[in-house]
Amino acid sequence: MRPASMQRTLLAGAVGNAIEFYDFIVYAYLAGYFAAQFFPTHDPVAALLASYGAFATGMIMRPVGGIVFGNIGDRIGRKAALQISVLLIAVPTLLIGLMPTYAVIGLWAPVLLIILRMLQGLSVGGEYSSSIVFLIEHAPQNRRGFVGGFSPMGAFGGLLLGTVVSFLCTTALGKAVMADWGWRVPFIASIFLTGIGVAARRALAQDILNKDEVLKSPVREAFRRYWQPMAAIALANTATGIVSFVGFMYCVPWMVKEAGVSTTLALAINMFGLLMVSLLSVAGGLVGDRFGRLRISRLGVLILLLGAWPAFSLFRTGDVIAMMAGGLILAIGQGFFLGPLSASMATLLPKQVRVTGLSFGYSLAVGIFGGLAPVLTEFLIARFSLAMAPAIVIMLGALVSLITLCLHPLWRHNTGHLPEDDLPVTASHAA
Repeated sequence: MRPASMQRTLLAGAVGNAIEFYDFIVYAYLAGYFAAQFFPTHDPVAALLASYGAFATGMIMRPVGGIVFGNIGDRIGRKAALQISVLLIAVPTLLIGLMPTYAVIGLWAPVLLIILRMLQGLSVGGEYSSSIVFLIEHAPQNRRGFVGGFSPMGAFGGLLLGTVVSFLCTTALGKAVMADWGWRVPFIASIFLTGIGVAARRALAQDILNKDEVLKSPVREAFRRYWQPMAAIALANTATGIVSFVGFMYCVPWMVKEAGVSTTLALAINMFGLLMVSLLSVAGGLVGDRFGRLRISRLGVLILLLGAWPAFSLFRTGDVIAMMAGGLILAIGQGFFLGPLSASMATLLPKQVRVTGLSFGYSLAVGIFGGLAPVLTEFLIARFSLAMAPAIVIMLGALVSLITLCLHPLWRHNTGHLPEDDLPVTASHAA
């Protein structure tokens, strides 16, 4: 592939993930501002919980989206899945910023919000994995780790952008204006990112999947013959959502409470960590191409296992340099874990069911483990007064991922350097 074409492919692969996670973090940060706008109640806590319930609905839809977009990617084509998914993420995000509140349309406001969140969750379930498959299938064999690293780079770049935009809007407009109408601005601003994503994906190269290779039902084939690789992908990604949601989102209010720092400083530390993990995902993939992708992924998740406690201990000091060091520990671990893992996951499945299997396995893990991780963390803190609960939850997730990558038969015998022609094409390879 020519350099210019590869650059367009990398941009198209990363930008959709950026939109996905931009929306995710913006909704999470701003839920407290617009909860009463859509879920009016005399109890503000109940309104906030209802707002987060709509957030959880989007998480629940992820595995369903993995099946829907996996079927599109494996039957119609990866390019079609990517073009549809970027619109299905972006349009509801824009509509959330424009839609009328409960005071204007009554009960339709929360109903429409939940429907839009469901559509976003459906699309998100296939976006990340579809981009991984497209990137890996169009990358040179010796560069697949590097190229695959642009998927997590886009994801964490979206988290960073969403955090920055939410922070700037809150700082410039103030809490009163944000609660009134300012919360709409970050959602409406997503249209600029969407424009880039749509343009980039229209220019994508064609898929490698030939029409005579398309299965009648990739979903049925995946669940019937490739459930073991799907389970292996899900277990390997146990730490993925946990670290993302606890280490790079929940950590902000935790630092404010435990370290006694301002929200501004906590957000600044978090933004530093997000920037570093975004860059280190590509670096991890590049190092994986040189020294073995699975070896580097195992190293990354080992760093998360051993480094989570020191990282949150550093967060707890309240010292800026120490807190930045804590963020860097998590960033190194997550970047080196996810960067090369993208290419490794693609080698577990044949191309006829690759998007379906990868999307469902990944979305199931992130939706369940990642979605429940903040809840479990808060429960441990409230019930057992475990201030270091975030570190404990991350360590548990990292332990499961590390054991899977080291001991599961499909991972243990996978070198991560398989050329496209050697990727498994029959069920016997997946058994």
